This record gives sequence, C-alpha cells and structure tokens, in this order.
Amino acid sequence: MQVDLDYVWDENPDQEQKNLQLLLRRVDRLGVNTVFLQAYADPDGNDGAEALYFPSRHLPMRRNLFGRTAAAIRKMGVRVYAWMPLLAFAPTAEHAELLVQRLPLPRDGVARTERAPRLSPFHPEARKIIRDIYRELAEHADFDGILFHDDSVLSNYEDVSPAALTVYRRAGFPESIRRIRASSALRRRWSRFKTRYIIDFTQSLAAMLRKSNPGLQTARAIYGRAVLEPESEEWLCQSLPLFLQAYDYSVILAMPYLEKAPDPDRWLAALADQAFIQALHPETLVFELQSVDWWRGKRITTATMVRQLRLLRNHGIVSFAYYPDDFFNNHPDASLFNRAMKQKRDLNRGGRS
Repeated sequence: MQVDLDYVWDENPDQEQKNLQLLLRRVDRLGVNTVFLQAYADPDGNDGAEALYFPSRHLPMRRNLFGRTAAAIRKMGVRVYAWMPLLAFAPTAEHAELLVQRLPLPRDGVARTERAPRLSPFHPEARKIIRDIYRELAEHADFDGILFHDDSVLSNYEDVSPAALTVYRRAGFPESIRRIRASSALRRRWSRFKTRYIIDFTQSLAAMLRKSNPGLQTARAIYGRAVLEPESEEWLCQSLPLFLQAYDYSVILAMPYLEKAPDPDRWLAALADQAFIQALHPETLVFELQSVDWWRGKRITTATMVRQLRLLRNHGIVSFAYYPDDFFNNHPDASLFNRAMKQKRDLNRGGRS
C-alpha cells in the first residue's frame, strides 16, 4: 500500500496521533508486507515537495513524522520504503536558475502538461541539494528501501537550462536543442541519454544511502504508457528494460482511468503481457492499481479493484500495490482486498501456467 502522510498529519498533535493509530490498524488488517510511505509534504497535490516530514536544511519540516511512523510500521514486521521525489523539490526564489527549463511549446498538436517545478539533474548545485535531502532522510529515519516518485520525467522539450546544455555538449550533442529535435536519430539518442543520466543519478543516491543501510532496496515508478508505447521514452525518459536492470522493483502505474483507457480491462491485460515478456523475474514488476478516478473525482470500487487484481494475476503478475489508501473510510475494503491478495491464480481463466 502507498500511504500519504499528508492525511496522517494534523495541526492538532492529539488528532495526528489518533490518525497514526488508525493507519497502523489499517496496515495490520490489510496484511500487506510493504508500505510505500510518503516522506515529503505535498498539501497542494501538485506532486512537488513543499516541505518534508523529517528535518532538513533546504526545505521546511512540516512535522518530524516520517521516522516515527516508519518505526511503528516496521515494528509490525512490515517493510517500509521511503517514497520520495527525485527532482520535484520546491527551492527558494533565489534558486530559480536550478530548475528544469523547456523550449516554448508549439501552439498546435502538443499536450500541455503542467508539472511541479523540478530541479535540474544536470545542475551541480541542484544535485547537491537533492543529495543533502536524501542524506538527511537517512540520518533521521530507518527504512528498508527507497521508492523514487514519478516526477523524474523530462519531455522532448526539456531540459534546456544552461547547465543541461553544457552536459549535452560534453556528451557530443549539438549545442542547439532545435538541431537535436530536427533529427529523429539525434532525438532518440538524446532521450536515451537523459533516461540513463537520471537512472545513474538515482543509483548514486542509492549508493549513498547504502553506506548507512547496506540492505537498502530500490524501486521506481514508471507510467503504464512507457511500457505499452516504448517510443514514449522521447517525452517521458522512462524505459522498462532499463528500469528492470537498475532497480530491485519497477512500480508500474497500472492506472487505466488515469490514462483514460476506453477499455480498462483490455488496457490492463495488454500492459501485463507487455511487461511480463520483458521481465526475467516477474516478481520485480509491482503493478500499482488506482483506488480513485481523479478525472471524475470518484472512488474505484473495491469489487472493481479485486477484479483487476485477478485479471493481472491471470496474466502472470504476482506483485501488487495500490494508491491511494483511504484509512479513514476503509477504502479499499480491507477484508475484501486482503482476501483477494491471498488468492492464487485462477488457471481455468486463460492465465499462464
């Protein structure tokens, strides 16, 4: 289960403690073996870290909540992965030059996706800030793994900051991004370069964390579209084959309603098949279901989630997660979902043997 500490936090410390106890009972009832636990605060829901749930010199601390929540969950025998952004940290105004920059988008034919401000992985000072934050996380909490959030995305119009251009030039690319974009071969090579560059950065952070926690495992979120449409690496800088090599777990956002799929079940089946054939160890594919349709502002029923889980299991998928968990309103229903998670594949429904 992937848990928002934003919903545990409360201005009233007494109420916050009650919320924490409610979450712990929920973890116990669901019988999960791992919790992806939010370590940053995102009260405006823009996928960026405005504050942190541990002390830091770079961002304000909303409450020192991550460490004690992680400790309480781990005491129950459940693994905790710190769920953290890679780039989407909101620096102060004087750090504007550290941000990802992009070319102006054409007027027609390009979807305008607004993302939280992201620090450029190509700027040495930005990388230092991110390393400092991850080091501070390790100094103030014990945890079993790190989940890199889905914010580390660079489109085919990004990053065009001066620091990024310097890195591209050293790697042998033309100095003009427009020249790179004008060549399909150069554009593909540029996208793959950025994909690997971000992976290398996450690997360096994990290596740093392992100095104090040698057994730390890694996971990284990847959009379902990146699995179904490998060409989308040009605008996402995500690649399932590379993720499978780099991380202990690839957390595939198996969220058909987020992707506005006209036939959610067919979309999930295709996603499972495409991912399964690429994975040497299928258990390293974590399919994360959505419990809310954010476009419509409606919950996905537990019955629907259970049906989707069974569908994926019958296509060879064995590791599952879901987001978000509503521990205030028992959604998804703990007893139904727990039972479904424990069931074996139904081999009579056309699944793999």
